[in-house]
Amino acid sequence: MTRRFLSRRTFLRGTALGGAGVAIGLPVLDAMLKLDGHALADGTEPPQRFVLWFWGNGSEPGAWAPATTGPGWAPTELLRGLDSVRDYVSIVSGTSLPTRRMNNPHVEGVVGILAGGNPVVDPSYAGESNDWDYMTVSGPSVDEIAAELVGTASFRSLVLSVTPLHGVSGPGTAVRYTSHRGPYLFNPPADDPAAVFSMLFGGGIPEIGRGPTPEELARASVLDAVLDDAHALDARLGAQDRERLEHHLDAIRDLERRLRETPMGLIGESCALPGMPGAIDSYRMRAQQMNELVAMAFACDLTRVVSMEFSSPASHADYPDIFPSRLIFNGEPTSFHEYEHNVGFDASVRTGLQYFMDVLGDFLATLRGVSETDGNLLDHSMVFGTSEVANGWQHGFDDYPLLVAGRANGLLRAGEHTRLAGEIANAVPFTLLRALGYAPASWGQDQFATSRTVAELLA
Repeated sequence: MTRRFLSRRTFLRGTALGGAGVAIGLPVLDAMLKLDGHALADGTEPPQRFVLWFWGNGSEPGAWAPATTGPGWAPTELLRGLDSVRDYVSIVSGTSLPTRRMNNPHVEGVVGILAGGNPVVDPSYAGESNDWDYMTVSGPSVDEIAAELVGTASFRSLVLSVTPLHGVSGPGTAVRYTSHRGPYLFNPPADDPAAVFSMLFGGGIPEIGRGPTPEELARASVLDAVLDDAHALDARLGAQDRERLEHHLDAIRDLERRLRETPMGLIGESCALPGMPGAIDSYRMRAQQMNELVAMAFACDLTRVVSMEFSSPASHADYPDIFPSRLIFNGEPTSFHEYEHNVGFDASVRTGLQYFMDVLGDFLATLRGVSETDGNLLDHSMVFGTSEVANGWQHGFDDYPLLVAGRANGLLRAGEHTRLAGEIANAVPFTLLRALGYAPASWGQDQFATSRTVAELLA
C-alpha cells in the first residue's frame, strides 16, 4: 500500500461564526514522519537549538564535580539540583581558563570563556581603579556565533536576564552583558517575563500564512519614523558612537522585519499559547517564568538560540530567595559576592552555589517536559552552562565549571563526566560550535586560541 505523507505544516482550517478564519495545528502524526519516526516526512530533523546559561561568581573547585568519570555520574552536593536531569547533563572538570590574571578577573573570565579573547579597554580609560567600567569583549560571544549557524528568521536569538545586572559607570560592557555581537555591541537582555510574553506571543500563536495586522503595520510605521530620526543624528556623532548607533539601528530593523514578516517555523505539536506571567516573589520564580516562555518559543520555533543570564559576571545580587535576611559580615548586610570574598566556602556560600544549579536544573527540566516528535525539547537542544570564574572567593580559574546538557538531535552524548586535567576550558565551547557546523578549525585569540575538540562530548 502506498504511504501518503502529510506536511508538518498541515492545519485544520475553517471559518468561525462571524466569518473569522481559524487554523488549528495538528499533533505529530505518523504520516508526517519518516518510517523510523525520528524526522519529519520532508526529511528535515527537529530544529537544532543552542542555549547559553550563565551564572556569576563560579563554583567551588575540587568540590563541584563528581568523584568518578564516565557515564552515570553521581551528583555532588553542589550539583544536587541537576539530579533529576542528570541523564541529559555532561560535566567537564579539570580544565583551566588561561587568563593573564590582571586586576579584572571577572571581566577577563567572561571575555575569555564566551568570546575567546582578552578584554578590550576603551580609549577613554585614564587609570581609574574600576577599570572594568571601561572593558568590553574582543569579539562575538558564543551565542552570537551559534545564532549565525542555527538562528531562525523570527527571533534570531532571545537574550534574557533574571537577577539585577552588575552596574558600570563607564563605556565598558563586559562585566554587565554576556551576549555581544562584537566590541561594545552588546545585546541588552529582557528581564521582565511579561514583556517577553508580549514580544513573543502578543499576537497569539504563530499562524502559517497570516499577514501583518493593521496594528502591526502601524507599529512598523512608527519604527520607520524613529529610524529617520536616528539617521539624522548620525552626522553629529563620532566614529565609535556611529558604530554603536548602527548596531542599535540593526536591532530596530530586525524588529521591524519581524513585525512585517510571517513566522515560518516548524510549529510543533506542543506549541501553545502560554499563560501571561503573573506576580513574581523570587528570582527562582522569575527564572521559571522565563523557562516556560523559552520552552514555548522553542516549541513554536520562534527562536532557536537563547542566552539566559541568570546573574551577571561579578554579580552583586542578594538572592533573597535563599537569604531572606541577607548575608551578614562584620555586622553589616552584604551581597553574596562580597560575603564570599570575605568568608570563603562556608555553609552559606555553598547554599548559594547549590542554588545556581537548582535553577539551572529547573530550566533543563522544563525543556525535558515538552514533547517533540519522538522525544522532547532537551533531546533537540544544546545547553552550555558556565560562569566567569572557577573560584569566586579567590578569583581562580582552575577546575573551571563547565556543563553541557541536551542531546542536540543526536550530536551529543549525555550523562557523562569527563575530566580534562590541565587542558584549556575554551575547548568545550569550541567543541559545541563545531558540532553546530562552525567551519574554522580553531577558535579564539591570543592565549585562548584552541583547536581542541572534546571527543567525549560528541556522539
